Amino acid sequence: MRVMIRRRTSTTRGALVLLGQVVVALLFIIEFARNLIGVIQVNTQVAQLREETAALQRRADALKIERVLLDDAAFLELVARGYSLGSTVERPFVLAADAPPLTDDAPGSAARRVAPDVPARSPLDAWLELLLGG
Repeated sequence: MRVMIRRRTSTTRGALVLLGQVVVALLFIIEFARNLIGVIQVNTQVAQLREETAALQRRADALKIERVLLDDAAFLELVARGYSLGSTVERPFVLAADAPPLTDDAPGSAARRVAPDVPARSPLDAWLELLLGG
């Protein structure tokens, strides 16, 4: 009988196999990282698109409300009056371009609407203050 003697494989072959396995593992890790980065970028884009969609939806809702307002005949008549397109019995009123600004306590100003009410004095108190000083 013949006994076959096997030669021991060289260490370079084992090293090459190990190196090949390491390269394959690195390629797998690199590809996984690229895919993960791609997923993160896509999620960011999706979030931006959702924000843009929400903003566009708010704008569309505002335009719908404005359309309802523009369909209202009373509103259109009011706007037409601003362009002197009201009825023939109306007199257009416009302030002169060089008109001075209104005072702070002018009728209809916030100072009059928001200011506390001055307690009303009776006529007797007014006369007594006038006669006796005070």
